[in-house]
Amino acid sequence: MIELVERRLDDTLNELRRVVTPLSPHLLMAVGHMLHAVLQGHRILTCGARKCSHLSAHFARLMIGQFEHERPGLPTIVIQEFPDGSKSYAKAIRALGGHGDVLFGITRNGTEGLEAAIDAARERDMQLVLLTSGDPNEISATLSSQDSLICIESTRAAIVYEAQLMVIHTLCDLIDRQLLGLDNT
Repeated sequence: MIELVERRLDDTLNELRRVVTPLSPHLLMAVGHMLHAVLQGHRILTCGARKCSHLSAHFARLMIGQFEHERPGLPTIVIQEFPDGSKSYAKAIRALGGHGDVLFGITRNGTEGLEAAIDAARERDMQLVLLTSGDPNEISATLSSQDSLICIESTRAAIVYEAQLMVIHTLCDLIDRQLLGLDNT
């Protein structure tokens, strides 16, 4: 039985490595958008479609609080879904978002559940960072060239979830390193 557990852990770690390693340039682009916004006095609005809403709340807690290094809180607002569905994201984005802000959207597949939020962000002239899974070529076709796509190429829900959490922690770490002038070790 212990061999089964070890094999399962090894398989999961190998799959995570396979799907996360190619994301490095996309993570750096997303960090650039987010840092630019907060350093210019703008905000990051974050929302997660359905099962991803807790990931957006986790990201906001880390940005407002801290990740691994003491620093001032960064202006991040988590948008929760209201009972009337995903259109409520759009309502909140129209009320709170503005030119220069960033929308960090998290979903499990493509733009599913965030379509209205993305449209509202475009209306408000916001930068978009999208963390999702699926076919990056298909998803890119729905985004503008200024948007940042972090796409996990896996169909396994557990791998997507674990990779999304790893991406969120990496984004927070990279932001902290840039803001605090920490070395890259």
